[in-house]
Amino acid sequence: SSDIPYYNLPLSGVFDLFSALRIRKIIREESIDIIHVHNFKTLFSIVYAKILSKKKPKIILSRHLIKKAKNNPLYNFLYSKIDKIIFVSNMAREEFFLSNPRIEKSKTLVIHNSIKPQEEKANTLNIREDNNISEYALLVTFTGRIVPDKGVDILIKAFSQLKPENTYLIIAGSGEEEYLKELNKLVVECNLSSMVIFLGFVKDISSLIAQSDIGVFPSVWREPFGLSIIEFMQGGKSVITTNNGAQKEYIINNETGILVEPGNAEQLSNSLKTLINNKQLREEIGQKGKIYFEKELSYEQFYKKIISTYNI
Repeated sequence: SSDIPYYNLPLSGVFDLFSALRIRKIIREESIDIIHVHNFKTLFSIVYAKILSKKKPKIILSRHLIKKAKNNPLYNFLYSKIDKIIFVSNMAREEFFLSNPRIEKSKTLVIHNSIKPQEEKANTLNIREDNNISEYALLVTFTGRIVPDKGVDILIKAFSQLKPENTYLIIAGSGEEEYLKELNKLVVECNLSSMVIFLGFVKDISSLIAQSDIGVFPSVWREPFGLSIIEFMQGGKSVITTNNGAQKEYIINNETGILVEPGNAEQLSNSLKTLINNKQLREEIGQKGKIYFEKELSYEQFYKKIISTYNI
């Protein structure tokens, strides 16, 4: 909204007193009650500002990583100044506490991420028309950052084991240039040039999802919480993803999606084959995923949980 004040601050970490002084002024002038931050680097200036202020706003941190907490005097000082830490998954919370940081678990909670409802609008993207694809062909789609952690190379290898008729692999997203070159080379080596389409960055993801049949997210790293996955669930599309991250917290294997081992191209290929060859199963999993999303992961629930946290 244009009437919300916006401030551009360095927020550069432990020695950033300039940002702290600016934030102290903002706290005083705007009568701030709550400050919600999303990483520890930002938190330093926020904590300094609170110490320097007469008004003492509550500090809430959202943790978006699966990573052990730093356990040293400096960070234990930060933990003592936080009112709540919100983790995006149980796995993220459990990993954080493995290093025994000096913060009470009662000051932490888990709120799964969500996405806003898709607005009704005309498609700005027509994959089939733009790429001369038959309306009867299946579209297997990956969306996200094109980086090694996302396992897109595993997906291409899995697809090459099938070479399914009348099926296309759509890869949407931008990322590391060298990795993209490797993927393009792999497509050529696997004789998949006519079956794999790189779209680059796609703004209208909802149009892409609507035209897709299967969403595949073969991450080889532990996903703290995969937004791309729940976008497909929201759209009623079946999904295949890996079982090494927080996906297990919202994907019930063979019900709301299919889980596979990370880096296992053969297992991924078999799961793709199952969904490609079984329209009924594909649609059932998509609908169950959508029902689960609406019941457990809707933006309305997410919003209520965040607001409830603000009322500490």
